[in-house]
Amino acid sequence: MSTSRRHLMQGVGGIALTSGLAAPALAQGGVRVARVWGEPGPYGGVFVQGMNEWAQRNNANIRFEVEQIPWDGVTVKLTTDLAARRPPALISVESPIAYQLAAEELLEPVEDVNRAIRAQERLVDGFTLEQFGAWKGVQYAVPVHHQPCLLVVQKDVIDELGLGDPATWNWDQFANAARTIAERKPGMSGYTMALGRNLCADYHITQFIWQAGGLTWDARDNFRTVFDSAGTLEAFEMIRRLQPAMPRSAVEFSFLQVVDQHVAGRTAMSAYWGRTMGRAAEETPALFNNMEYYLNPAHPRTGGRWSWTDINGWIIPRRDNPFIRETKEAVAYVSNSVDWMVRYSQSLMPNVGPVFKDVASAPAMLAHPFYQSKRRSLDVIFKDSVPHACNTGLEQKRGVNPLAGVAHGRSVWAQAVQRMLLNNEAPKTAIEWGQRQFEGIRRDNARMLAR
Repeated sequence: MSTSRRHLMQGVGGIALTSGLAAPALAQGGVRVARVWGEPGPYGGVFVQGMNEWAQRNNANIRFEVEQIPWDGVTVKLTTDLAARRPPALISVESPIAYQLAAEELLEPVEDVNRAIRAQERLVDGFTLEQFGAWKGVQYAVPVHHQPCLLVVQKDVIDELGLGDPATWNWDQFANAARTIAERKPGMSGYTMALGRNLCADYHITQFIWQAGGLTWDARDNFRTVFDSAGTLEAFEMIRRLQPAMPRSAVEFSFLQVVDQHVAGRTAMSAYWGRTMGRAAEETPALFNNMEYYLNPAHPRTGGRWSWTDINGWIIPRRDNPFIRETKEAVAYVSNSVDWMVRYSQSLMPNVGPVFKDVASAPAMLAHPFYQSKRRSLDVIFKDSVPHACNTGLEQKRGVNPLAGVAHGRSVWAQAVQRMLLNNEAPKTAIEWGQRQFEGIRRDNARMLAR
């Protein structure tokens, strides 16, 4: 390797990235375009800018272009593009989708990339490489960020009403606080969550289920469907208990409606990720000044504070992908650059949590203004939440589950709750309906689990 080439491939701490990765072939002729699918938001574009910096320095005949894909649209679009033999070169996904696509044998293993960037050593304490996207001992995802769904609180309202410290609340104290706010603050809801038939509602509902000790499938028991449980029943009853303190239109809310409600000052508490703080800082500074984030209230019996966490990684489609070699090199280049990864996290603060310790502690990261004005909340979002991080593919951290990727976007959890809230079904009846739907997903995908 030439001196200039070696210098360009140096990463964090001066460690060369080429170990275990093949050198990219210099393409002849016109520029080739490699598509990168990213979530809605600017951070995917920032990462792709870094990939193009690598391309300019190492392979001038390739250009990476970002395409934004909705959270629940990845699997359908990938299936369509694979059938057309035109997959993207790279995809940013939440881990349940990575588990499914890995189990379907559609992904390229990325142990070589994770070794090249020293991912295991650099991971924020509390995460493992498996959690980002592994199946049967093989790594299929390169860690990129995490996003926990927490309790967002207007602390001035809590203090005015003498409702105590949200950091110490259990479910009962939380429900009483929501009810008190709704009763004593005209025009303001006590609590807002998504209850529409959508992905956001799935996320918000499943948090309560895990906190109460429930699961949808048990990854430790051959992925048995266990949705019809005492924990799920407690969660449904808690949601029904909270509903009078919510906006009446919460039954149609999805992601943006929850943020809008909070940023407009129409709710004192909500369930959301870091974007609510970022929006408030941009649009309603007075509200931002009194906003704080807390771990989810503890279940009185289990003590569970589980939060739906987007455990996001980069995955590489394997079939008909002509850019695998170059994509691996470019991903390693950006992931190994503290500067680029700080830019990535700061592109939508504090929504995109750093997953590498050297990024989380970098002077440039800590120089963001939020670290001066909201340090306590940032510590909750970026660090304190990690022990409580799980999602439908990693329920209570009991093992990865590719069935969650199949269910992602089907809104079965949300539909079950809506049957209780809108159809006035008994919670037990609505849960039994959900049990049948989830058992059908397991039955229809048994072959995937056996691979």
